Amino acid sequence: MNIWIDILHIPQFNFYKPLIKALSEQGHTVYITVLDRGKLPKIATRETEGWSNVKVYVLGKHKMTKWSAIWDANIIRAFQLRNWARDKKIDIGFSNGMLLAWVCKQKDIPNYSFDDDPQTFDRKGKEKWNTECNFCVYEDETIGAPSHVLRCTKEWAYLNPRTFVPNERTLEKYGVKPKEYMFLREVSVGTINYAGQESGAILGIKDLIPSGMKVLFSLEEKKRREEYPSDWILLQEPIEDIHSLIYYSAGLVSSGDSMAREAALLGVPSYYLGIRYSMPANAAASKVASLQNQRTMGFEAWVREYITKNTESTVADSNLQDLASQSACEQAHRQLDNQVPATDADAHHLSDSSQKNVICDNSQKNVSSDDTSKNGHAGENVIEQRMRQQQELRARIDAEFIDINEYMLRLVEGVKE
Repeated sequence: MNIWIDILHIPQFNFYKPLIKALSEQGHTVYITVLDRGKLPKIATRETEGWSNVKVYVLGKHKMTKWSAIWDANIIRAFQLRNWARDKKIDIGFSNGMLLAWVCKQKDIPNYSFDDDPQTFDRKGKEKWNTECNFCVYEDETIGAPSHVLRCTKEWAYLNPRTFVPNERTLEKYGVKPKEYMFLREVSVGTINYAGQESGAILGIKDLIPSGMKVLFSLEEKKRREEYPSDWILLQEPIEDIHSLIYYSAGLVSSGDSMAREAALLGVPSYYLGIRYSMPANAAASKVASLQNQRTMGFEAWVREYITKNTESTVADSNLQDLASQSACEQAHRQLDNQVPATDADAHHLSDSSQKNVICDNSQKNVSSDDTSKNGHAGENVIEQRMRQQQELRARIDAEFIDINEYMLRLVEGVKE
């Protein structure tokens, strides 16, 4: 079969990447049309290099201004896509936008959209021209027919445990260790999605990052680099294995909501600095994972609760328990040292007390271990606890979400039949 997938920005490419790979392995031809926006063309070309029957076409331009988003990326691009598709035999189409649906409707091609924002301006167009319009927002009673609500988020298509396996070796390039650094993301606000949002949200919290903690910094507008702390490690796109860098971070702060949701679903405490509070996708991520914003928690409180408190309290609690145990046993020692056995019976009693003291010494280790377990798992340090809790959270999410990749593959099989 010939399958057409239209992609407008990097999160959409991430969403469709597992599907593209599976279709390629099954012998289908996949046409990918991408918008010239940021590093998207380079990433799409590089990530699919060597995959059989996958062809990437760059159509349209987004100059990261609101006017360009309307004129270049939508109006002009609609006709570019129609001209491109004129000589293509296409069996089924997938997209998150409405332009592919508009072209497919004219050619009577079944097409499906998968979005996570029912509040966008193009929703009516997608519902009108798509064969099926889907919203990956976990649960939302306000979205009615003809759209469908799928019990998942878009990010789970590429972050589920079957698709994404974190690689700790990715950290070596940046000289950081698991859970000992922050990941910060500053997006450009020159798009329709971020209309009304002030630029430089990360600048407002830069002085609140815990001192001594390393920072990996993703900045969309590189020309503004000098406005941010010089010791932050600037990431250069395309970033190799970016989700491993997020996975092993102690916490992520982002002025864009896509990466904030990604971090939350990876089990990382996440804080969103943008203005799209009412996004159903953000609400979904908040329900199943740790995603906060300025309406739910102040940033300073978030840092105390999720970044500094967990480590300090776990270590402090363990140390306090050790000290308490040591104090009790030392007191027993002193009492025994002050006793003088007057009779054989007293000596026997003292022997029993000494035995109890040995038990006390052994129980000291058990108490410390039990204390650790209330913060995580017995016998583990703070980092190991966080990693285990992260894995458990992702397993729970996976049990609740549908497998969106399998869902899309079934749509292809349905058209094929």
